[in-house]
Amino acid sequence: MTTHPTRSMVLPHHATLPPFLALHPVPSPPPQARSALLWGDASVARVAVHTAAAAVSRGIAVAIVDGAMAFDVTAIAADAQARRVPPERWLRHIYIARAFTCHQVATLLCERLDPLLASQAVGLVILLGPCTTFFDENVPFKDAFLLFQRVLRKIEALCTRGPLLLMAQALDGYRTRRTLFARALVKAVELGIRVSTVGGRRHVQLVKPKLPRQSSVPVIQRSNSRR
Repeated sequence: MTTHPTRSMVLPHHATLPPFLALHPVPSPPPQARSALLWGDASVARVAVHTAAAAVSRGIAVAIVDGAMAFDVTAIAADAQARRVPPERWLRHIYIARAFTCHQVATLLCERLDPLLASQAVGLVILLGPCTTFFDENVPFKDAFLLFQRVLRKIEALCTRGPLLLMAQALDGYRTRRTLFARALVKAVELGIRVSTVGGRRHVQLVKPKLPRQSSVPVIQRSNSRR
């Protein structure tokens, strides 16, 4: 995992995830939530990347584990330029590691992340496609299942005593029993949010915690919107 020698960014006391979440409106999320899973179409990765930019803009360093090759540096640069900030200033406070296999995802999360958190003042961890490599049918289901259990234990630990945690998992197009891995992640986090785009409109549904008589909230997407 690429690191930079700085501890200048510190997580504010009692910081929570909703103020940084670049997805609006989210129907009545608990204000104290510190962990969330976004799932649905490919736009969830863009939301997560913009959330990283929002966090860094407020002084929060971010660690990203990308298991879906979904990190877009141009989105970070565009957000920085919109605020008239040199992009490299923000990028110095984003620590990114990419994983091409489920074994690499497990190694990054279970072995490489803790040393980074011990040496750098990371306030937000983002997992892009935490299940994607586990959907690989070339990996026997039993092997993928056992390895995912190890990853899940680490994620549960992050949810209870780690930095803020945001996971973004694209599920559209996957037809596999391995989507049960994503359902396990929903149980681990405080916020579960389904995202879809239909007819140019983004629909956001808060699935966890479940609200009475809840329906998805459409967000009209402008033609020049980056999100």
